[in-house]
Amino acid sequence: MLKLSLTTGEYLTIGDNVVVQVYRSEGGRTYLAIDAPREIPVVRGSVLEREGGRRPERLAKVKPRGHQSEFPV
Repeated sequence: MLKLSLTTGEYLTIGDNVVVQVYRSEGGRTYLAIDAPREIPVVRGSVLEREGGRRPERLAKVKPRGHQSEFPV
């Protein structure tokens, strides 16, 4: 798993047609802008799990709220 630290305005690409940009970070929250083709589903993890989907096993481990995560965003 690749782990990155991005600051506001920085972005990453996935393949040739997906771009993810950090557009704001405040109060412990990070806001992302995602540009992907309509045929690529982009679903928030909490929505996926609420609708019966399984949490991916390969997610990075993070510490409980109030603590620094394993890697800064």
